[in-house]
Amino acid sequence: MKRLNFLVAPMVGALTLGIVACGGDGGNDAGGSDGPTEITYWLWEDDATDPTWENLSEEFNTSQEEVEVTLQTIPLDQYQDRLTTAVSSGSGPDAARSKDWWLGQLAPQGVLAELDPFIEDWDASEDVMEPLWATGQLPGSDETYMLPHQYVTLYLYYRKDYFDEAGLSAPETQEDVVQAAKLITDQNEGRYGIDLRGGAGGQDQWLAWMYAGGARVVDEAGEVVLDDSVAEEANERYLSIATEYDAAPPGTATAAFAQVQTNFSSGTTGMMIHHAGSLDAMREAHGENLGVVPMPTGPSGEASTLGSMSGNVVLSDSDKQEAAWKWISWLSTTDAMETMSTSPQGQLPVLDSVAELEEFTSDEAVQISLEASQTARTWPAIPGVAQLAATTWQTSLQPAMADEKPGADALNEMASLLREE
Repeated sequence: MKRLNFLVAPMVGALTLGIVACGGDGGNDAGGSDGPTEITYWLWEDDATDPTWENLSEEFNTSQEEVEVTLQTIPLDQYQDRLTTAVSSGSGPDAARSKDWWLGQLAPQGVLAELDPFIEDWDASEDVMEPLWATGQLPGSDETYMLPHQYVTLYLYYRKDYFDEAGLSAPETQEDVVQAAKLITDQNEGRYGIDLRGGAGGQDQWLAWMYAGGARVVDEAGEVVLDDSVAEEANERYLSIATEYDAAPPGTATAAFAQVQTNFSSGTTGMMIHHAGSLDAMREAHGENLGVVPMPTGPSGEASTLGSMSGNVVLSDSDKQEAAWKWISWLSTTDAMETMSTSPQGQLPVLDSVAELEEFTSDEAVQISLEASQTARTWPAIPGVAQLAATTWQTSLQPAMADEKPGADALNEMASLLREE
């Protein structure tokens, strides 16, 4: 099986947030005579109805006597702010789930423990797909702050029957998507081409499109290029679906994932940009009419998409770092990762031993995800990205989706934020 390769954009500087490390004395206590070392672990859940995380913590706690983990689940839309506030006040957890691009906000401030001393003595380290280690590092740095765990690459879902009715082949280019959106749309029937997803989480869908269209957030020299001519053209193709052709459904400028998924599963839209996490639900909804293709490319024909890693970090000021490492490294062993990766919470595994299982190698749509990681790019872990993805993207691009301001102005606002930081 091919090894996976996330392309991580270079870092342009360090973020100053005035964050101080959370409580503890930095020691490494992994159990003692008074019983197991108790640690806290913060996480968000992609499916709050699924018991996988709780089951895994119970399995871990009963499988050994040195460490006992307690989970604290926080909604994703609150998670980053609460983690940042907690570490600044000294009330953070011992270990936490993290997204790759948050490292540019946290690691330069010293609130994350360097994991390399633990990794050097970890027997399973060679099972982690080698290129994925970069998602736990700052661009240009060798220190590892996050242990890779679960990741996604975004691709395009489409309705084969809608395309057949319109005499269309599976979309290969972004222009194919735009033209298909126009032809599929029938407002009298309540049918539209595709959601633009201007609400929460829409920044990832948009950036997958932008990367596939040839745009970059920063260039190889670390300069912000989110507002260059290539980015403007890709952004205009995206916005034109709503502003020029009226081929996005009502509410698309503020739609979050739940609305996007409902629109596609119900037949309101004929296409949806997401990842393999929606595969089972969409197959149940559409059966043989469901199509999956790599992210359609821009004029250059160069394939790319967004890749996003959810990993695990240890807080630097925890006095239970060794115990915290025992928990997060256990999550990245074969059996635990197979359980997570094949659950409703699951994404793509980071271990060769799990990626080579039949559940992944026999599924064509999952293979598209795996192959896409060869050219996928992440949000760069640079100052300003956290604010851009969390708030500025929506406030800048939503008016452009509603045709209330030029798309170029929205890009300029986002690029200016990154340059100021």
